[in-house]
Amino acid sequence: MATINDIIIQASELQLGISRLLRNSTYPRYDDLSGLEINYEDGEQLFLLDELRGIMEKLADVEDCIRYIGQPVLKTERLRKNTSGRYETDSGYYCCGSPIEALVTDDRYDVPYWVRTSVEHDGTDYYLVGHRDVCMEGLTVRIRRSS
Repeated sequence: MATINDIIIQASELQLGISRLLRNSTYPRYDDLSGLEINYEDGEQLFLLDELRGIMEKLADVEDCIRYIGQPVLKTERLRKNTSGRYETDSGYYCCGSPIEALVTDDRYDVPYWVRTSVEHDGTDYYLVGHRDVCMEGLTVRIRRSS
């Protein structure tokens, strides 16, 4: 049976192929794939174009996730609420839509674990998407090097 580290290595190798495919498809530059040579009077090619758009969108998401987990963690910090009501660390602040990697504890596992999610506001306070019951004050977060 493969280990999680074996799969991470394979995913990193796969990421190189995904990057090449995305570049060749013109997706990074033209997310509608308009950079491809296509006969717009051929119904089959139009069908394939629509299917490829969906595939490239998903592959771009996969590539982003693989790249993200490959970035080293630079530091770990604790969130605190500032005077404007936002949560911050020494590295910056978090508001609606901010991505965040946090150490949470909930009923899913018996041990604390890291999640990659985002921050939202419910009119009263900020919360982690998918982990609404987790208190943000004092929460441990990781900062990764961005590519």
